[in-house]
Amino acid sequence: MNNMFLIYAHRGSSIRFPENTLPAFTHAIKDGANGIELDVQLTRDEQIVVFHDWTLQRITGRRGKISDYTLKQLRTMDFGIWKHATFAGVRIPTLEQVFKQFTGKNIMINIELKNFFAMRNGLEKKVVELIRLHNMEKQVTISTFNPFSLELLHKNGCASDIAFLYFGRLKEPWKYAKEYACTYIHPPIQEITEELLLSCGEQGLKVVPYQVNTLAEIKKMIDLGTDGIITPRPALAYRLLHGTPERKQKRKRP
Repeated sequence: MNNMFLIYAHRGSSIRFPENTLPAFTHAIKDGANGIELDVQLTRDEQIVVFHDWTLQRITGRRGKISDYTLKQLRTMDFGIWKHATFAGVRIPTLEQVFKQFTGKNIMINIELKNFFAMRNGLEKKVVELIRLHNMEKQVTISTFNPFSLELLHKNGCASDIAFLYFGRLKEPWKYAKEYACTYIHPPIQEITEELLLSCGEQGLKVVPYQVNTLAEIKKMIDLGTDGIITPRPALAYRLLHGTPERKQKRKRP
């Protein structure tokens, strides 16, 4: 998959299905995604679950954080009905469940560590160990907004690609990515320019922007020559790319 344009489904096909759930991931692949993007956190009993928000309120209507509950307690909650009544009963998945569903398949998994406010809780070590246990090193890229986590990933022997993830404006972000031995840079779409792509390419960095939400934005990223996108609408990206004999590239891919 190294030379393939990456269509990461943001939290799965999250426009039509409850985000960060197995149905959203399964349908993302049916929609043409060749990768899924997901978020992970630790439960109170230190199980790795797939969930984005800092609190449970928006998705479940419950108070507290993921870390306030055990996996068994979280399994009693409904993580689908907030989206639509047809998704009632959808449960929170563990990262191991996701691995078991996609191991050995030509599907990339981008794991974002949601630990910006929960540093030193052991999430990095546990994720690296689980990747190793399931031999998923080549299928996984790990990203995080937390530079401290980037250091911990290396200290824990991470053999997967690592992505430098950032928000807002950042001067010469490729320098930070190289400092932390990253393979990818994941900027917000607003920061994508030809200059950024050229500079990252010169440094051997691949660029996969996020917040690529509309047809026009997807087309622009393809035309500029990014290495992929993170989008909640993978079907749109697939339709733009499908049947195209060759995409125009404005820079040489590393």
